[in-house]
Amino acid sequence: MKIRIANLSDSKSIQKLNCIELHYDYPLEDTTKKLELILSLDWQIIYVAEIDGQVAGYVQAHKYIGTFGDLFVNIMGLAVSKDFQGNGVGKALMFAAENWAQEIGAEGVRLNSGSERTEAHKFYEKIGYDKAKTQAKFQKIF
Repeated sequence: MKIRIANLSDSKSIQKLNCIELHYDYPLEDTTKKLELILSLDWQIIYVAEIDGQVAGYVQAHKYIGTFGDLFVNIMGLAVSKDFQGNGVGKALMFAAENWAQEIGAEGVRLNSGSERTEAHKFYEKIGYDKAKTQAKFQKIF
């Protein structure tokens, strides 16, 4: 397995992972535009895991800065293809994000995970994450 920083040619693989594994049916053209933007920002990073030349998963992380606490890194998304789950791909991707967090001087790593994603919760706990709180998500769509 190879962990590397994503590049624009990973767009189709990331879009497929988003659709199949995370159930976000976001168009490829828009995914490509967003990936291009994210790759240009120094406060965000995306790592991909490659196995035999195939993208097996990805993690997206960004700096989480507020006036109420120390710098953290926030995991925006983690997706691993079902074909590769159980082989350490998610753990390796999270480890890469954690290393980046340490490199930039972050206090730690945080993430949100939907209440229905119980298997994901078990995974996060297994790799050392504690459930810090339960909250509701609010949004306004324009």
